[in-house]
Amino acid sequence: MIGKKSKTANIMSWLLRRCLLLLAFISIPYLLLTLFELDIEDLLTGAIGDYEYDNTNQQQSSTPEIQEMQLAVVGCKGKLKDSVSEALNMVKSAVLFAQSPIHVHIFTDVPDDFKEKLELWPSNLQSKFRYSLKGIDYPLSKEDERTFHDWWGPCASFRLFLPQVMKDEDAIMYVDSDVLFLGPPDELWQHFREFNDHQVGALASRAGWDFHVPASNQNYIMTPRGKLTQVNSGVFLMNLTRMREPVFQTNQQISIDNQHWDAELFKPLYKKFKSDMYGDQNLINIIFHYNPALLFFIECRYNYHHKFCFDKQPDRWCRSAEKDGAFIVHGSAKTFYNNYSPAFRAINKAFTDFDMTSDNLKTLAVKMETNLREPEIQNHEHCGGKTELFMKVLKESAAKFDS
Repeated sequence: MIGKKSKTANIMSWLLRRCLLLLAFISIPYLLLTLFELDIEDLLTGAIGDYEYDNTNQQQSSTPEIQEMQLAVVGCKGKLKDSVSEALNMVKSAVLFAQSPIHVHIFTDVPDDFKEKLELWPSNLQSKFRYSLKGIDYPLSKEDERTFHDWWGPCASFRLFLPQVMKDEDAIMYVDSDVLFLGPPDELWQHFREFNDHQVGALASRAGWDFHVPASNQNYIMTPRGKLTQVNSGVFLMNLTRMREPVFQTNQQISIDNQHWDAELFKPLYKKFKSDMYGDQNLINIIFHYNPALLFFIECRYNYHHKFCFDKQPDRWCRSAEKDGAFIVHGSAKTFYNNYSPAFRAINKAFTDFDMTSDNLKTLAVKMETNLREPEIQNHEHCGGKTELFMKVLKESAAKFDS
């Protein structure tokens, strides 16, 4: 009996070893493929030229219980301005005032230029945010890309496609590169909580007055007040998840079916109304003309530009900025650089001259107010005499965060 048991045990042991070897032989290739799958995908992605750099590993992880804000900007090389320095000035302003973790997504065709300058920023500022550098890859055919790429400015229209290219994000604050924060971006981010169940985005009116045109004019949007306006797309809160859903109506001559926010919505509208379009902002206005219920209006103080103060008629001003101060300034029409409305150039210069190593918000406020009170700026016919409007939020931020 002992011999039979020993022989049976040997047979069972032999079978067990063979089963284990067979299992290992089957499993190892699968495990290797799983382990290296991500690297292979990254290698293939890199081989076709899609650039992406993320400095996340260089930064401390965000506090789990605090939601990380998402900020996006597009900055491509152009002949008329230094888009890299301009976009970095915007990033600097957002990071200086940010009170919560913030992730800045930079879409650009010159990623090395951004990376080189960002790596020179002092560690105390770098520790306040993380950033990703991503290439410009339109989800379009080559022919369609040629139509959209340089519409208004180099790759400016790329913002239209953020819901498609930022598939892992739920919501973002998009801003133009010629924008500067005067207060915490956290306050802008909080507007997402004010959306109803259907609204997909938030924009500010581009003018302080209502437009008296037929309501059927596709270039204008009906507001909740029953008035017609147009929006400026330089500051655009996007609920990307909702924008990826088929919730958009369009011109009934094009389709009676709901559309997604993508090229199938854009292209027919562009072809039908391109004689009225000078850039993608016109297209955004047309889309929300047909979908006013999907738009949340933020106050114009969150996208304050020269048209709110280029004359002395109070009924054309931005009332929320007159009351509570400009929160975000927008140097549209190149006002950060020209003499048309020099107050904006004075503000931009204060941020450009800000020393990230030695200056703080109070010194920034002093520099900006000094610039704004120069007689040729203070007395200028376009936006002169608005120093307090521009300084209110910055002074409040400096007193609160530098104390």
